[in-house]
Amino acid sequence: MKKLFIALCLALAMVQTAFAQTVTVDGVGVDRDAAMRDAARMAVEQVAGMYINSNTVVSNTSVEMDEILSHAQGYVQNIQVINESMNGGEYRIRASVDVNTDPNSAFMKRLDAVMRLQDPRIGVVILSDDSDLDNNYNGLPGHDTILETALNERLLEVGFKHVVDVNLVSQLQDSAVLNAVYRGDSGLPYSGDASARPIDYLVIGRSHAEGYDIKLPNNHGGYITSPMSSARTHLDLKIISFGTGTIIGTYSVDGQGVENSENLARRKSRQTAAVKAAEKLEQQFLKAAASAFSGIQLTVRANDFSLVEQLVRELKELRGVQDVYVRGTNAGKTTIDIASSQQPFTILQMLQRSTNLSIFIESTSANEINITIR
Repeated sequence: MKKLFIALCLALAMVQTAFAQTVTVDGVGVDRDAAMRDAARMAVEQVAGMYINSNTVVSNTSVEMDEILSHAQGYVQNIQVINESMNGGEYRIRASVDVNTDPNSAFMKRLDAVMRLQDPRIGVVILSDDSDLDNNYNGLPGHDTILETALNERLLEVGFKHVVDVNLVSQLQDSAVLNAVYRGDSGLPYSGDASARPIDYLVIGRSHAEGYDIKLPNNHGGYITSPMSSARTHLDLKIISFGTGTIIGTYSVDGQGVENSENLARRKSRQTAAVKAAEKLEQQFLKAAASAFSGIQLTVRANDFSLVEQLVRELKELRGVQDVYVRGTNAGKTTIDIASSQQPFTILQMLQRSTNLSIFIESTSANEINITIR
C-alpha cells in the first residue's frame, strides 16, 4: 500500500510538471513578498516571450501582455528561491519558477487569444422586428440586444479585446443598410483604406421569436389553455470579413422558453438561443484562426541528423498535422515545412509531451518555429 501511495504521488508530480516551463529569474522589491511577485512576473514574461515576438502580434500587444502579466502569480505553479539578499533598501531574490504551460491553462489560453487572428476588431449586430423588443434602443432601430450582449460577452471571454460597440460606429447604425448587407443585396458600408474601417469582422444576424399557447388535456377529450406560455427563437447568423466582404462562417440556432407570459417566454427563448449562438460563434472564430496558421516553417539545429529524422516522424503523428516536408539541411540547420491546423506553440506543446528528445525553444512566431534538439 505504501509503494502504491508513493507511485501515485510520483504520478501526480509528473502530471503537474509535464505542462510547466521552468525558468530562472531575478526578482526585486521592497520586501520578500514584493520580490517574489516580481519574480513571478518576470518568469511569465520570459515564457511568453518564447511564444510571442514582435512580428507575431498587433501593435497593441503591450496592452494585452500587461493584462497577462498583471495575473502572473495565477500562472505560476511553483517558485523555488535559490538565493536572496537585502541591499540598499531592496530585497533581491533569484528563483527557479515553474510556469503553467498546459494548453488548457488560463495562461496559454490568454496567449492564444493574443495571437489568434491578431485580435481583430469585431462588431456584432443582430437585427429583429419582433414587437416585444425595444425597436429604438439607443437610437438603433430593430436590434436584438439580448443576443448582441450575449455574443459580445462570449467574444470577450474567449480573449478578443476589441469588441466594438455598434452604438459608436456610425457606419453600422443604418438598419436598412444592414438588412441589405445581411441579404447580400449591398456591400459593406465603409470607405477608404483598411485603417479607415471601423471593424475587421462583422457578425450579423436576424432573430425572430414566436410565442405559443400551451394547451393541456381537460380529461373530457378536449384541451384547455394553460396559464403558461411557450416561445421559440430562431437565429440565422453570418460572419463577414469587413475588408473583403467574404463570408467566413454561417450558422443557425434555435432556443425554447416557457414562462407565465408570452413576453417572458420570448425573452427566455432568446437567452437560450444566445447561449447556443455564443458557443458556435467561438467555434467559428477558432476555425478561422486555425486556417490562418496553416503553413509553418520549422528550423531545427541538431548535431545528429538521426534526431531530425526522429523529429519528423513524431511530427507526422501529431493531431492536426497534415504534412511534414524536409526542405533541406545546411551546417547543422534543417528547414522543415509543416502543414497544420494547429498553431506553432500548440505543436510544440504536443511534441514536448510525446517525445524523448530534448527540445530547446529559441523563438516562435505566427508561422515560424526555431528550436535546438539533442
